[in-house]
Amino acid sequence: MTSRRSLVVCFVVTSLVVAACSGGSSSTGTTSTSSVADGTVPVDSTAATTTSSSTSTTTPQSTTTHPLIAGLDLLPAGLGGALFGAGVDGVLGYVSSILGDPSSDSGWADPAASGVACSGTVVRFVRWHDLSLMFTDESPAASGLRHFASYTYGPAEGADIDPWGLQTEGTIGVGSSVHDLQAVYPAVVVNPADELSGPTFFIQDGLSGFLTGTAATDQVISFVGGAGCGE
Repeated sequence: MTSRRSLVVCFVVTSLVVAACSGGSSSTGTTSTSSVADGTVPVDSTAATTTSSSTSTTTPQSTTTHPLIAGLDLLPAGLGGALFGAGVDGVLGYVSSILGDPSSDSGWADPAASGVACSGTVVRFVRWHDLSLMFTDESPAASGLRHFASYTYGPAEGADIDPWGLQTEGTIGVGSSVHDLQAVYPAVVVNPADELSGPTFFIQDGLSGFLTGTAATDQVISFVGGAGCGE
């Protein structure tokens, strides 16, 4: 189970370098465990065509003006049809086909030289505003080739989020209540704030995040998927 210490390290790294990271590796059967050639991406044929269900009524924006985004479900094995361990070009092409061009791209950098606590010899962060993808050449998903390793999704500040409408398969998204989170995922672990971290939740290895608090009416702030920096 992902520790609260891992979550807070991920959160700090995300805040400083807009990294995508997680304290645990994906444990689902669909996650790649070997290197995948760059430029390829396992894609679920239904991922980009299936319309997601409505999110919780506590979500900040209205679905009438901000439609949900299909094909980018927040999964412990990846982001929609883009699975952890998949090649960089394939993942970027897949996400860009849904969201358009990224808002920023760090380019490849040496983690040690940039002060980022990531495994591997190179790391790269590509953002679509409040959605950040992390790529590296070493993670639990693959080794030796540059690949998709993790993501973070949540507003940098305030209640607004762009892109809006990404959810788990259980229709939990940013703004969903703790009550709904626990109803959809009865085994979810909700941790109160301590000296290391704010309130957090843990659904399973590869899918966790942060909360405004632990009361039933508190809300999901952000999601962390996959495994990356700060392990």
